[in-house]
Amino acid sequence: MRNFKMIGKMYREIAGLDKGILPVDFFCAILTGAKPFVNIWFTAKIIGMMTAGADFKGLLAYILAAVALNFVLDYTGGFLSDLYDVKSDLLFSRENFKMAEKLFRMDYEKLEDNTFRKTIHKHEEAGASRWARFSYFMWTSQVFVKGVFTVAVSVVMILPLLKIGFTKTGNSFFERPVFLILLIVTLIVMAAVMALIAVRMNKSYLAANEAYATLDRLFYSLIDLFADYKTGKEIRLYKEQHLIGKIATEKILTDGEKTLKQISMRTAKTSSIVAVMGAFVAFGVYVFIGVKGNLGLFDIGALVMYCGAFMQIVNGVMLIANTLGKLAEILPLARIYFEIIECTDSKQYGTRTLDGDRFEIEFKNVSFKYPGANQYALENVSIKIENGSHLAVVGRNGSGKTTFIKLMCRLYDVTDGEILINGENIQAYTKESITALYSVVFQDFKIFSVSLKDNVCASTALDTDRLYTCLENANIKERVERLPNKENTYLYKDLNKGGVEISGGEAQRVAIARCLLFRPKLLILDEATSMLDVSTQANVLGMIRRQMRESGGGILLISHDEALVKSLCDQIYVFDNTKQKERRQ
Repeated sequence: MRNFKMIGKMYREIAGLDKGILPVDFFCAILTGAKPFVNIWFTAKIIGMMTAGADFKGLLAYILAAVALNFVLDYTGGFLSDLYDVKSDLLFSRENFKMAEKLFRMDYEKLEDNTFRKTIHKHEEAGASRWARFSYFMWTSQVFVKGVFTVAVSVVMILPLLKIGFTKTGNSFFERPVFLILLIVTLIVMAAVMALIAVRMNKSYLAANEAYATLDRLFYSLIDLFADYKTGKEIRLYKEQHLIGKIATEKILTDGEKTLKQISMRTAKTSSIVAVMGAFVAFGVYVFIGVKGNLGLFDIGALVMYCGAFMQIVNGVMLIANTLGKLAEILPLARIYFEIIECTDSKQYGTRTLDGDRFEIEFKNVSFKYPGANQYALENVSIKIENGSHLAVVGRNGSGKTTFIKLMCRLYDVTDGEILINGENIQAYTKESITALYSVVFQDFKIFSVSLKDNVCASTALDTDRLYTCLENANIKERVERLPNKENTYLYKDLNKGGVEISGGEAQRVAIARCLLFRPKLLILDEATSMLDVSTQANVLGMIRRQMRESGGGILLISHDEALVKSLCDQIYVFDNTKQKERRQ
């Protein structure tokens, strides 16, 4: 019942993504399933007419009808098949788009969760092989409908033969109804056994693929290393080709070959069993039809039709069994898709908004553990950030400085204590109020392979004067003016072959310019000048300090270099081993 519900859920999801693909899929199955029966029926009819001495005109009419009907089926089937391929690709793209849209809007806390990241990886791997993608499920559905249609039409065609089979025509075992009953029971048992084999085969195939997925990720990560010009320097300078080759040989070729052999052996064994069973049933069918035909109970044309229809039953049963078996592969990965899509954000926001330009942010005895962690990432922090204040948080790596910012931006909620904005708990405010309060340059900032102006302006409309003011305050205006297309120049070469490579320090300054463009009430720089030389650092930070003084905004510097921030900040808080140690003026 759980599986039936999931299948229904998948069809509803597919209809929501593309309603047209369901009827196209259905009619493709019917047309491809109908063609063999057209040829079987017309062949039987023409042979029967020939043995009965029919004239040429009568034969010609049936021949032309067979050719015309085959042409219509081929043309219509080809059109629908091409249409299905287009719709299948669109379905795949729409599924990807819906997933990306979901991940774009998901709480950051969820994206950092290791368990959830593994779920995302499984979904991505399913997409790479199209195991659980809806386009693959639709193809499986098409094969299943074709199998059901094939069995149904075949049974209708052999009904006269079944009537004969249930009538005793002689004393031998093959002439008695019990032989037909035994043949039908064998066919049903074969279908059940094939379905069970297919289920087991696909479950083991899925397990083997999951084992191989780790190696697959390693393979593509190595391919990315080889193709990325940014890593090419280290590979050549340190002669890392041998190391990479060793990893590839030990893991991909050795472990991967072993896994693939297991998959091949399982597939070979199950295919052999199915082939033997199919041959056994086919032998019984031919014996049954041959015995009845030898008694003169039907003409040679009917003999051809019954043989063809009976073998189509075997073919249809195999199609049904194989597609049912694939559900063991599809359904678990489909559940992963819905687990991500239906994931709800745990973070609830209030309705309060920030009025005016003044603010006060206070950490009151704040402690925090990351989900699933045993140790605190931050302990008993009490800091007050007043409007227009310039302060710094310094400490060694791993002392909790970046975690402090994540809590301030409400990317996570505190474990103990509380964070107040203007005396109200941060959870009482709207998401928009919180994000509008800050501009942040994190240590792991991102510059995209788009134009420089799009990197700085992001989602805001372009104001050229404002853009260049921010570039000047980030000490990168002159560099931009020397670019081939100035602010319209693409950065990096991923999306534009004319893209310009910029240094790490230049990338930091672009990120700072983006930060300044949004006119924040509090500017947060998390090691944001670490790639700049001492002179440029002092210049950039001095210009930022003057601009924020003029606008009345505050600055929060996160650094491990206390000497750097002494001349820029009014207060310095020292973090050590997740704890707030002291405050210095």
